[in-house]
Amino acid sequence: MHGRTESHARRFMVPPDRAWLAASACIVLWLAGGVTDAAAQGAQATLAGVVTDAQGGAIPGVTVTAESPALASPTTAVTDAAGQYSLTVPAGAYAITFGANGFDPERRAGVMLTAGVTRNLDVTLQVAALAEQVDVVGVTPLAGVGLERDRVAGSVSVVETDEVLARGAASFADMLHERLGSVTLEGTTTNLFQPTLRFRGFTASPLLGLPQGIAVYQNGVRINEPFGDTVQFDLMPQFAIDQVELSAGANPTFGLNALGGALSLRLKNGFDNPGFRGEFSGGSFGRTTTTAEYGANNGRWAFYGGATRFEETGWRVASPSDVTQLFADIGYRGERANGGINVTYADTSLTGNAAAPVELLDVDRNAVFTYPDVTDNRLGFVQARTNLTFSPVWSVQVTGYYRDLDRRTLNGDEAEFEACDDDLLPPGAPAGTLCFGEDDDDDDDNGHDDDGHDDDDDHDHGDDDGDDDGHDDDDDHDDDHDHDDDDHDDDHDVDDEFFAIPLIDQATSRFITALDVAGDGAINRTFTRTRGYGTSFQATARTTVGGTDNVFVAGLSADLADTDFSTSSETGSLTPDRGVTGSGLFASLHGLGGDDIFNTGLESTNNLVGLYVSNTLSPTDRVHLTVSGRYNRAQIDIVDLLGSSLDGSHTFDRFNPAAGVVIDTGDGTSLFARYSESSRAPTAAELSCADPAEPCRVPNAFVADPPLDQIVARSFEAGVRGRWGSGEWSLTSYRTLIDDDILFIASPELIGTGYFQNAGNTARLGFDIELSGRVERTSWYASVGVVDATFESPLLLPGDEEVNDAADDDGLPVEPGDRLPGIPRYSLKAGIRQAVTDDWDVALETVTASSRYFAGDEGNDQVTLDGYGIVTFLSAYRIGAGVELFGRVDNLFGALYSTAGILAELEVHLREVPNASDPRFVAPGPPRSAFGGIRVRF
Repeated sequence: MHGRTESHARRFMVPPDRAWLAASACIVLWLAGGVTDAAAQGAQATLAGVVTDAQGGAIPGVTVTAESPALASPTTAVTDAAGQYSLTVPAGAYAITFGANGFDPERRAGVMLTAGVTRNLDVTLQVAALAEQVDVVGVTPLAGVGLERDRVAGSVSVVETDEVLARGAASFADMLHERLGSVTLEGTTTNLFQPTLRFRGFTASPLLGLPQGIAVYQNGVRINEPFGDTVQFDLMPQFAIDQVELSAGANPTFGLNALGGALSLRLKNGFDNPGFRGEFSGGSFGRTTTTAEYGANNGRWAFYGGATRFEETGWRVASPSDVTQLFADIGYRGERANGGINVTYADTSLTGNAAAPVELLDVDRNAVFTYPDVTDNRLGFVQARTNLTFSPVWSVQVTGYYRDLDRRTLNGDEAEFEACDDDLLPPGAPAGTLCFGEDDDDDDDNGHDDDGHDDDDDHDHGDDDGDDDGHDDDDDHDDDHDHDDDDHDDDHDVDDEFFAIPLIDQATSRFITALDVAGDGAINRTFTRTRGYGTSFQATARTTVGGTDNVFVAGLSADLADTDFSTSSETGSLTPDRGVTGSGLFASLHGLGGDDIFNTGLESTNNLVGLYVSNTLSPTDRVHLTVSGRYNRAQIDIVDLLGSSLDGSHTFDRFNPAAGVVIDTGDGTSLFARYSESSRAPTAAELSCADPAEPCRVPNAFVADPPLDQIVARSFEAGVRGRWGSGEWSLTSYRTLIDDDILFIASPELIGTGYFQNAGNTARLGFDIELSGRVERTSWYASVGVVDATFESPLLLPGDEEVNDAADDDGLPVEPGDRLPGIPRYSLKAGIRQAVTDDWDVALETVTASSRYFAGDEGNDQVTLDGYGIVTFLSAYRIGAGVELFGRVDNLFGALYSTAGILAELEVHLREVPNASDPRFVAPGPPRSAFGGIRVRF
């Protein structure tokens, strides 16, 4: 078991201002006791059984509904992976309905339940006719009436809780990657909870500086972090996920950042998930996972609660991680109203030691470049919701939330603080004073993410969440925006600030000398505290207009956030294995008053308001027309606490429209097409770091700068989909054009620095194929994604000939048609699962991805990072009622592969490879590993 450093131990002290979280927990526990007591009181009866198909195979995910005049609202349960269900209700006569997508519903009337007695009721469901198979999905962030998936003019992938469970993937992102063809992962940090997820060439990542392009929602609340629009996968309670919907394409109703798609998570409640489930697993890399969850309801009130604990020592050197997640929900269902409150808490410590030189990995696949690199997150998240039904037509949904994130990073980097020339020493500076000089590189130069940013999850000299505090805010339809950013004389450009300036200790102002520290290393720290809060209001109506079905949704949302951000850099020394030990002296540049590249302190405020509408009209049973749109307005205010160079106010607004059509051919096949737009505004980090003359450490050393234009995505997609028996298939093609894309450009003057700029236009062109089916005891799927992600404007980027020989004195040329780095053109997912017996299942699955270009090779002039293919084996065996053993072997054939790469200058001596010079750095994929465990349900 690993421990945390003293600097991180203080995270476990609950600050006084977090009393709200303790109070919320007490309320939840009190209500839980009341619900559990109520469920146990009175004349209660139990109904249980197994639901199977015509071949005798268990059917998971069947909704079992018990209705009675004695109940104010129906009571439901859902079958587990073994097809088993159980529900407890007051004794009496009931009508029981069994329903599942793809099967004819089964109804049993007059079922008598006796107090204190468990009645067994097993049911066999028949496969439904194609036209009778219905999925309902959300068309907006908030749950409302929903819309049949066959009526949605676009591609929506749905993953249910039983598939999440059956996969046994350690992280939520891994689960999506293994199943969906258009999803690829880059293990930039090589930590499974910190991946960069790509969908159709768009990004959701915890790393700042990357072009975030996917909106993520949890129970209707957007959880892209306000301070950068990043996505923290480690904060999502995977054990509590009930359903996942991935809506593809630019999607205006999902608001900010939905350039390439929107990911919606619906979490569990006690109505649909009664009973207890416990799980323990362990295996390679010292990994253990323990999960427990429990749900109960009395027909009107329900409680669900659960927790999970993950620990591992890691498969690379010095790479331990641990994750703790808790989720609790109190729910109420009445005749015309339902609602609830839930709490999410997460405490994680993740080590992500990132890319390493290829020559080092050739010698030792487990090696790391520089370390430590630790990200500590602590989240408290409270949501409240209500759904009011006013008539058979109209209903209203309201949600509110408070989200509190404390984020700390610690990153050990190579540095080159060297003794100043005597003639540069200011009065009073002793001989041997260290300077930050022209050739300095306090970053490891090589630890960048796959888009040229720091690979250390925001840790280059305090590069946590930068200043990306702007929600991806939409501008008006003419792309107008206001930029009120104060330019001040205290800005320091490269020539004044970065060349041979003596170092002083931030706390004491004394000069730092070579006697204090070697100066070849640095420990960079960041602190980010974000408090987000907001509310959403939505009205929905399902009615008939002129004899045709019509679904109307309109909503209003307000999201506010306050962020405190600071950085510091402790001078240090490299150990022989490239670890960094600190000196206790924190770097500051002499004469700049603490407002320099090593120190940042700021406060930011985000204010976002959105108004959206969607209407689906079905003039016939086979034609469905949808129009939708959303207007967003965002204001980002920044206050510089160390000076005034970062002070500024930025306002963006835009209306994004969409229109689509679905035509049902009548034989289970439908055609669809849609045009849509979405946008995001430049984040505060981008707005504050956009001047080539004043490059920034990514992303914290901000300066006042020229404004950036917002990004606009214009997307067209068309496809065909259908069903065969118990199977489904779809083919979708798409083209998304991005205007004024923003890229991070590395500075050739100062390694480890750079700036953001609008880099012209980019495009994503591709198609997806999805196939799935089941024949008796065998189920299978195949998913293919093809995408060409390309530059569409000529560019001349800064370049270094020592890293990329295609660069010259003018820079690195990029031509239209050159592919964006880090995005594979092809990806394939396929799997087959066989029920060997009624109790034993086995499965084989494969994930493959084609080659991709290294970051730093935007001109596509160098060799690519090789593609890869890995195979996973899974098995589960039920040893009794509610008890299951399971196991999986990842990378079954021990493939050596990498998922991310960057070109960078190698300046650190490698004792393992003394003559190393190859500029390629890669993030290695994990080796063969095996995990097994036990699940218990009752």
